[in-house]
Amino acid sequence: MLSRITVPLLAAAGLVFACGPRTPNPVASARPKSGTEQGVVSHVMVDTARGTVRFAIAVTNETPRRVELTFPDGHTHDFAVVDSAGTEVWRWSTGRLFTQAIQNRLLDAHDSTVYDERWTPPSPGRYTLVAQLHSSNHPVQQRVDFTLR
Repeated sequence: MLSRITVPLLAAAGLVFACGPRTPNPVASARPKSGTEQGVVSHVMVDTARGTVRFAIAVTNETPRRVELTFPDGHTHDFAVVDSAGTEVWRWSTGRLFTQAIQNRLLDAHDSTVYDERWTPPSPGRYTLVAQLHSSNHPVQQRVDFTLR
């Protein structure tokens, strides 16, 4: 009876030992320890030319080496529209489901990635776009005012 318990416990202990601490990711360890890295910049664009409004946030690695963007889950970016009274009238992520897995995005030197979405406005007016990149190591939040006629 004792061997029925001992053998599985020894097998589990061997598995835990074999899957112990891993060596750090060489890309991740190449980042400086300061928490914010210079050279990773973002630009937000709003296109109001058609009936729908297009938003985009472009993140560019302006450094001479590769940069890793780390996301705690599948919610990599978000766009929110606030009216002139400060009331949120639309948020891209509302009603969406996101994976709970950590994601990484590698940006080579001078490379960019763009996240873009569309919104159909309810009425003309003055609005503010709040664009966010949900990266845990390079978070971005930018606001852009725009007018719809």
